[in-house]
Amino acid sequence: MISLVVAVLLLIIHALVCLVLWTLMKLGLLPVRGHMLAVIVLVPLWGPLLVLLLCARSRTFGDASCAGTLESLRLKDDMRRGVQVQRREADAGVVPLEEALIVNDAGDRRRLMLSMLTEDPGAYLAQLQAAKLNDDVEVAHYAATAVAQISKESDLKLQQLERAFKADPSAQNLDDYCDYLGDYLASGLAEGRVAQIQRQQYARLLARRCEREDGTALRVRFATALADAGELDEAEAVTTQLVANAPDEQEAWMLCLRLAVTRHDGEGVQQVIDAIDNQHVYLSADNREKLAFWRDGEEAR
Repeated sequence: MISLVVAVLLLIIHALVCLVLWTLMKLGLLPVRGHMLAVIVLVPLWGPLLVLLLCARSRTFGDASCAGTLESLRLKDDMRRGVQVQRREADAGVVPLEEALIVNDAGDRRRLMLSMLTEDPGAYLAQLQAAKLNDDVEVAHYAATAVAQISKESDLKLQQLERAFKADPSAQNLDDYCDYLGDYLASGLAEGRVAQIQRQQYARLLARRCEREDGTALRVRFATALADAGELDEAEAVTTQLVANAPDEQEAWMLCLRLAVTRHDGEGVQQVIDAIDNQHVYLSADNREKLAFWRDGEEAR
């Protein structure tokens, strides 16, 4: 009976509080919107407290900052929605270079060749060299013409650097000539006897650089150039010294492996593999794959 009386008394108090708040809202003394009245009435105690807290916050901080923030967000949203991504109809036919060269669509292949020729043929040298062997006669002709032009320009550039180095064998001219010759050989433009002569020249240039500066990466380049030129004994001497001075250099060990394979020395291949394992040499993914190939070959043998 007492609890019922207390409950009724609390409801009466809540009703009076709601009436007072509603009156203040009507008089404009309580800056609360009308939809908050449902919260005041349906949530005893906490509803009126929530409304009063909102009013106190509004009087303390003001509504300008909130309104400004909302307006700023609205403007940014409108700007974002107004940005239109232009779609080019030509993009619908875009395919990877390698795929376009092998698909059975002459139109795509020829359009690709013309695009490469008008943009920057030098940037697509590998694709152009592959396109020289294409079954499409017109595509192969375009590719061969472009490769020939690139080769001509590269030869002229190489001759200019060679003349500059002979006229002034400074360190800068040596570095420029040597680096460009290395890139030229790596591109595959040089073939046959010309390539062999250029590889020997590249090895000589690197030898002169090694006399001036002593770095592991440079000596790896030098040993690799000697191996490419067929000077295996000289390459092995440089590589042996490299392994002794930098036992953690993975490229030196991979060069040792390459020399052993070139000499068809199965026992030497196994010794290099065992040395790499014993030294716990860090290998890149590509080098691990190469090592696994020769390791499996030796185990199968």
